[in-house]
Amino acid sequence: MENGWPLPKRKKFLAGVSGAPAEHTHPVRFQGKTQHFAIRRIPLDLPLYRLENGRTTDRQAEYLVEHPKLDENFFRSDLESREAQVAQHSLLAKLAGDRKKNLFKEFETEEQKEPIILSQLGIVVNGNRRLATWRDLYESDPKRFERFKNIDAVILPFCDERDLDALEANLQLQEDLKAEYSWTARALMFKEKRDLHRYSEEEISSLYDISIKDLRELFDSLDYADSYLESREKPRKYSDVDNKNYAFVQISRTRKRLKSSPAHKDAFERAAFCLADESGEGERTYTEIKRAGDTLDQIVENLVNELDLDTNGGSETETLIAVSDALAQPENFEDARLVIRDTIEADTARKRHKKKVDFVADQIQKARENLSAAQGAIDDRSSRKGCAENLSEISKLVAGLQSWVTSDGE
Repeated sequence: MENGWPLPKRKKFLAGVSGAPAEHTHPVRFQGKTQHFAIRRIPLDLPLYRLENGRTTDRQAEYLVEHPKLDENFFRSDLESREAQVAQHSLLAKLAGDRKKNLFKEFETEEQKEPIILSQLGIVVNGNRRLATWRDLYESDPKRFERFKNIDAVILPFCDERDLDALEANLQLQEDLKAEYSWTARALMFKEKRDLHRYSEEEISSLYDISIKDLRELFDSLDYADSYLESREKPRKYSDVDNKNYAFVQISRTRKRLKSSPAHKDAFERAAFCLADESGEGERTYTEIKRAGDTLDQIVENLVNELDLDTNGGSETETLIAVSDALAQPENFEDARLVIRDTIEADTARKRHKKKVDFVADQIQKARENLSAAQGAIDDRSSRKGCAENLSEISKLVAGLQSWVTSDGE
């Protein structure tokens, strides 16, 4: 099956159907307002996939790594490229089957419910995964899936790329669709808008309803994910970090607050990467990486001992560099992760014990501070209601605590 007709053939067909009467319309928020566009029947093999599809930016990057002979601009230099369209089809079909909402299972029994959305040139603006699903199903059994031989579509009027970006952004903001964008796909899409299409951060923030602070954190997280994948000899294999977003967010946040030397920060980053090897979404990732920053000095000391690193006579910076180098060696990843976790757990246990031991003293300190604040706040408007009774109870409590303090001589 063709993954899109040649441009002249597409234009001729679409021009022909666009002028015909239509029985039904479909609402689309486009160019700043909701418009109702005619629904047209088109052949399944007519449309081209939109190669600048935000949902597939990370998978396209992976594809280029897996096919090193391809040009870096393989998916951008020629939108009509047969080879790029075939590649994009394979990526979309995989996404259609990978997500929680498996489109192949859905459309084995279901009809098309909503039209896909095409640009004036027959490029799919919305519905790329559905189109890939229908094409694979129809090709697998044309008789059984004859209902997909022709499909419903709406055809947008002439517009520029920014109009299409705005439409995609508007659709993405719907919660059911937003969840289907991996965090790396969103980050790469925003990065491409900024670097290639010259969108400002303010424009991206407004278009995709993301704060500039969150946008910058997303870019930082992507940078750390790239560094992590490089260190694991898996450059741009973004599917491996789909469930590690929390790890890179916390690396970004913790590294920024470390008031230490670049050598400290590099050692922390590589220690955090070891934790990220086994991390998934959840609170544990956040707390482990944050605590790695809090206990970095002890982690470094324990790693020197456990990995038997020769740091005798070296400066603190030289020791940190030696640890960072050791953490970059694949044979040390697992042992280092165990040392790091043991250090974090020991520190947590120590703090928990200290908190329990100091609990009484801490509460007495807080009571003193509260009473001092109360005395300092007295003025002509202060109410005496309940004060006498509470002070009487406090006096009894103080007497009991005083007796406890002096009873053992401490």
